[in-house]
Amino acid sequence: MLFYYRINGSLTVGGPWFRFVVERAPTGILLKSSNAFPPYHPTTKMCLRLMLQDLKQRPCQNLVDVGCGSGILALAGLKLGVKHAVAVDLDPRAIITSRANAELNHLEQQLMLVRGSTEAVDGSFDLVLANLPMQVLREKLPELLRLSRSGGSLVLSGFQDLDRYVLEKELSRQGLSSNSWLSEDLVFFGDPPTGSFTWMAVLVHRVG
Repeated sequence: MLFYYRINGSLTVGGPWFRFVVERAPTGILLKSSNAFPPYHPTTKMCLRLMLQDLKQRPCQNLVDVGCGSGILALAGLKLGVKHAVAVDLDPRAIITSRANAELNHLEQQLMLVRGSTEAVDGSFDLVLANLPMQVLREKLPELLRLSRSGGSLVLSGFQDLDRYVLEKELSRQGLSSNSWLSEDLVFFGDPPTGSFTWMAVLVHRVG
């Protein structure tokens, strides 16, 4: 797969064709993305930007990536200094891809893979990452909060600008305030089926 990009000058991500460049980078992730959510989608990049922002502001010992796809968010966290990560997905293909990518980056000892729902995960985490479709995100929000420790952070994406108001209401109903919002367009030929080209992500801090 041909993809290569840098996030905030701190993290380099690329497919196997860019192995030489990625491996020479101070912090790089080499990824195969077959049968998984593409690691170059705008929502993925925004999650990485917000994760970098959060990791600069507060210590993070562990994280959980809900709907891990290729495993990129969990692996990026480990590359950036998080000690342990859990990656969860219902799709067995995502688990297979995430395992392969963990081995590719020599991070398999720090990553726990869970095939199933978040209900199979116990404990609380400093950082919860969820790049999920809007309807799933709304339904899973109480469960994401269960996984988030007091004083921790959540990075949420997979929704569009049309959904922002609804998500803000849901966050407010849960007693949460949003700290940082990002938006990025995904342009393609024709009219977007949802009525918008713009994807969004948000960083939420839980008050300790």
